[in-house]
Amino acid sequence: MAEAWTVHKFGGSVLRGAPDLDRLADRIAEDDGPAAVVVSALWGTTDRLLRAVDDPRYAERLVSDLRSHHLMFAPRLDRGRDGHRFEHVLASMAEALRLRQADPSNHAARVQLLASGERLSALVIAHHLRRCGFAAHAVGAEDIGMVLSGTHEAEAVDLSKSAENFDRTILHGIPVITGWLGSGRDGTLALLGRGGSDHTATAVAHLLGARRVVLWKDVKGIHPVNPRWGINTEPISYMPYELARMAAGLDATVLHPATVGPCIADGIPIEVRHLSETLSGLAPTTIGPELIADLGPLAAACTMDVCAIEATFPPLGTPGAQHAALLAKLAARGLGVHASSAWVDGTRLIVDANGVAGVEASLNDVGMHVDHIGAPSAMITFIGAWEDPEGWLQGLSLNGAEAVDHDARKVRILVPRDQAKATLERLAKASAWLARA
Repeated sequence: MAEAWTVHKFGGSVLRGAPDLDRLADRIAEDDGPAAVVVSALWGTTDRLLRAVDDPRYAERLVSDLRSHHLMFAPRLDRGRDGHRFEHVLASMAEALRLRQADPSNHAARVQLLASGERLSALVIAHHLRRCGFAAHAVGAEDIGMVLSGTHEAEAVDLSKSAENFDRTILHGIPVITGWLGSGRDGTLALLGRGGSDHTATAVAHLLGARRVVLWKDVKGIHPVNPRWGINTEPISYMPYELARMAAGLDATVLHPATVGPCIADGIPIEVRHLSETLSGLAPTTIGPELIADLGPLAAACTMDVCAIEATFPPLGTPGAQHAALLAKLAARGLGVHASSAWVDGTRLIVDANGVAGVEASLNDVGMHVDHIGAPSAMITFIGAWEDPEGWLQGLSLNGAEAVDHDARKVRILVPRDQAKATLERLAKASAWLARA
């Protein structure tokens, strides 16, 4: 029986300089089975390409600069076995820039230009791995049959269509696969959202039936609170799939929201590791199936500057239908609602403080009476698993806190803005037992 694969994902944040490629090669050498590599563009490349999409006037300089930059990482790449492919990517980049300059609405040219970053990165890393003695080769995700769920841009990989098209024969030696891109529904090249290369990696793992996915980052695992708050926390050692997906949709910028999905059915573990640490030790964070049904709080996210608005429905129709119609109207006007609840004759909305005037006007337009507008606050979302979330919420005993809603996976509260950090610090201490488990 063939050994199961490990899929290694290296993002742009760990591809900042030539020494990072040596660390990358060291991590691959530490693996004891077949390995596939998924890569993002080198650090800063995608940002430069995105700027060029909107201002393609300096095409010649950009292509020349990126050529030199990538050759700094991989000297003599242009003279090696992938030299022709390297020059072809640069030429297609220049052509895409010319097409965008002639027609700024040319979506195909935009996609081709942005995909160039991953294509160049795959060539650079495959070249470096070969110099280190590995049988590595660069592979386009679309060439192995990766199909995305949209045209030009997509939210996710279409796993069923990708499985139908999957060409395993290309994945010999150590394939270095382009993240972020694939074939769209119309057969042309398409892209995932920013950060989508992690999702590419887990989709590849699903298609291969891999034993694990390792996401190599510049941070040590996933923390209970976003590090930008300056709160000292330990990484969450084990995180269930569903909670990881929720965290990614809130404040866990380490993960793309679609990352977890492809691994759930097969129970493939996802490890989040720092590139400077060896593969032999325990991962700072492992994401996998749920093991504990009542683990309590695991992580928290904060949305600053929100307000609670309470309003009364007019005596027409049912509250449920009125509430649904109101939310649809607010969405159509571009007014976001973070949370909402309805009762017999009214509703409560949590909205951005800078959108209160627009929401109030919309409520008046549909004949609703605004009863109360709260002061700007912070909304804290606790993520975890509770058998009795209401009981846990009552036990918080936070002065000035106001419940928003709760279920078995999340608890949301409003606190005064100046208490946001202190509330997050309490969560960090409450979840520390799991970080040490």
